[in-house]
Amino acid sequence: MRWTASDFERLDPRLFRAFLAVVRTESFSAAAVEASLTQGAVSQQIAKLEERLNTQLFVRANGRVLTTTAGRMLALHAQAYMDHTARFLEQLNEEFESMRGGVSYAMPESCIHAPHFGWLLERRKAHPDLVLSIELKPAPEVLADVLAGAVDFGFMNQPADSQAVQAYPFCCEDYVLVGPGNGQAPALPEHLDGLLSLPLIVYPGMLHGLNRWIRAQFGETDPISTVSLRTCGQFNDLRGVLAMVEGELGCTVLPRHVVGEALAQGRLRALTGPLGQAQQAAMQQIWIVRLRERRMPARVRRVIRWFLDMHTELQPIPQEFLE
Repeated sequence: MRWTASDFERLDPRLFRAFLAVVRTESFSAAAVEASLTQGAVSQQIAKLEERLNTQLFVRANGRVLTTTAGRMLALHAQAYMDHTARFLEQLNEEFESMRGGVSYAMPESCIHAPHFGWLLERRKAHPDLVLSIELKPAPEVLADVLAGAVDFGFMNQPADSQAVQAYPFCCEDYVLVGPGNGQAPALPEHLDGLLSLPLIVYPGMLHGLNRWIRAQFGETDPISTVSLRTCGQFNDLRGVLAMVEGELGCTVLPRHVVGEALAQGRLRALTGPLGQAQQAAMQQIWIVRLRERRMPARVRRVIRWFLDMHTELQPIPQEFLE
């Protein structure tokens, strides 16, 4: 006979569970146990399938129930249907039901001053059951948290030196050497020795930005440590660092997006050389990092995609980064 689309339209997918159980077990009684049905119910469901397809799906031989050629064809279709339905329901549940719960990530404190955090909060308003848990810490500690599984993902302002994590470029930040805005700030150093003679405000993660700035201004040099600096103040909060610089205690290196408002208002000044010589751009890539082998819930993937959608130049996003 010739089967048509109308034949398949008459099929009831609810009959597939019993049918596939018979295919696997080659027994109506064993299929009944597997499908949690009575043997009579299994027989009735198989009879309905055979009646609607007008063909025999099983034959009995030597005490076994063997699948016919038509039955094997239907088994392929039925199993594919069941698998596809299960995947669809899983994706549907993840996408629309799992925006309830926690999403945790860690990042350097400077990231909290970028516009991305405000944009994230706007997106979050549409999901009141989503709980954001954020840790502010230097990049090495961010990496340690990601590796330990303590956070879902993290932002780092330096490359991750571990094969266990997967990193994706997010945006760039520009480091700038700033002093008080009242005209008392020193001139832009012409040499490294001039920089090391400046009174500097130190904060967690500052040394990485300072070394990046030094390479941009003076070329390749060996990284410096805090013992080489003329430290005149320390603070573990960037608001305190800004207050120290505004209070003429010293200078420091910060991402430009952190000091942008203070520069515009004249509370801080980017150091310049003779005749207004500007600083060389000291750009640093920011990365989103995640544990390579960790399966992320849908809500975590959604939050990461919110961040990535803030930068259209990052598209298309490699799908494996969000799996």
